[in-house]
Amino acid sequence: MSPTVEPLIFTVPLSFEAHRIAQRYQKWQSIPFKAKQVYLNTLAVYAVDFYLRCLGFEADVSLSDSRNPMIATMMDVADLWVKQLGRLECRPVLTDDQVMQIPPDVESDRMGYIAVHISQNLKEATLLGFAQTVDREVPLSQLRSLSEFPAYLHRLQQASVTTTSSSTDSIINLKNWLEGIFDAGWQTIEAVLDSDKLDLVSVRSMTALKTETRRAKLIDFGMQLGDQSVALSLGLNSNVDGTIGVLVQLFPGSGSPRLTSRLKLIMLSESGETLQEVCARSHDNYIQLRSFKGLPGDCFSIQVACDNVRVTEDFVL
Repeated sequence: MSPTVEPLIFTVPLSFEAHRIAQRYQKWQSIPFKAKQVYLNTLAVYAVDFYLRCLGFEADVSLSDSRNPMIATMMDVADLWVKQLGRLECRPVLTDDQVMQIPPDVESDRMGYIAVHISQNLKEATLLGFAQTVDREVPLSQLRSLSEFPAYLHRLQQASVTTTSSSTDSIINLKNWLEGIFDAGWQTIEAVLDSDKLDLVSVRSMTALKTETRRAKLIDFGMQLGDQSVALSLGLNSNVDGTIGVLVQLFPGSGSPRLTSRLKLIMLSESGETLQEVCARSHDNYIQLRSFKGLPGDCFSIQVACDNVRVTEDFVL
């Protein structure tokens, strides 16, 4: 069956496959209310994923928090990860609803919100409209028309700035750091962070990885962070088995006591696969990846993202 397109809405039939996926994630929930919530959220995400593919945008549902059973248990999430754009929240609404409810869990770190009406018989999902930013409740009558949504996504794509280190010369050789040779822009931690943050760095590093050497680099996101910077820090140690241990942390720059909740710290493989990802919360004064180790010659990338702006540094051990 083909989806039907109306001037201001988009209707998707909820197939057996859609319900099979929803049932799979529902089974993780032991509380009936939570099981129903996850079921409806999964159907809404399925419908929006279908819609985006019709528009020619690529999503990766496996990177969505809504597909993480642990996160879905603790939070009310219906997000869909859209490549190069970020998280799109797909909020289910029922027949008698007059507003799109926005849980506190998803009030930030979203590039948009789509209201998805789930029919009473669960056979259809209808995308009603979208909002760019939200309050706790968005009246359905105030949603922006879906006719504006493709142009909105294209504007986000055009505004997206990706800074990558793609040439061989720009790859940072961390083995040199252990020999006291450091790349331009990478300074001592004392030169980058305020004095009141240095004790925090020392304590957190001792509990995660005993480092032999450490360097940090200031990253400026411009207006994305109100002209404030963040400090990307890498600590290294050499192990008796020939491996090199790495600890990656992100701190607020000078004059900022906390990280914004829009920041993410991501580790990528040489092929671009996401290996680790951590998101800052509004009260975090630092975030860090799990410490890891590798052999000389191993390559990886560290990415710091804020909204649609991503700064990537490439490394080799």
